[in-house]
Amino acid sequence: MSYLERFWISLCAIFLRLDRIPKAVSSQERISRFIFHKGYMDEANDCVSYEAFMPSKKTGESSVYRTARCSEKRVWLLGDIFVARPQKDRRPICGRADVTAKAILQQALRIISQPSPHPRHAVVTSWPNDKPQQKVKAIALAQRATLRVYPRRERPT
Repeated sequence: MSYLERFWISLCAIFLRLDRIPKAVSSQERISRFIFHKGYMDEANDCVSYEAFMPSKKTGESSVYRTARCSEKRVWLLGDIFVARPQKDRRPICGRADVTAKAILQQALRIISQPSPHPRHAVVTSWPNDKPQQKVKAIALAQRATLRVYPRRERPT
């Protein structure tokens, strides 16, 4: 990657961090879960696997982004800079699952704003400890989700 490309990504990251949104999550907000495994999406049927929503085994939470009032370009830029780049294995984003906050709240889950690494970052919490119960909630979210496939353009590295 050239110096100018690295500089441009750094500049974008600075301006993206200036995003100001309310701390409280509105039930009408669009919530995006970035997907790194092609197996979690079915492009032919335009649907998302429940596995995309399952909570982390380490934290018991699902990391999401509050993407209401963001352009498609901005959402993908958030994903590239604040989700994909910090990962150790540098896996590219394959797509994302968009769902309303209301759909998450209807599953007796909570969305808590967690503005690190970005003001739009949040976590879905209050997952049951029982894996089959987690799966039931994740299936309900996947059924209400809209699949967005990563645009076929060169991804930042």
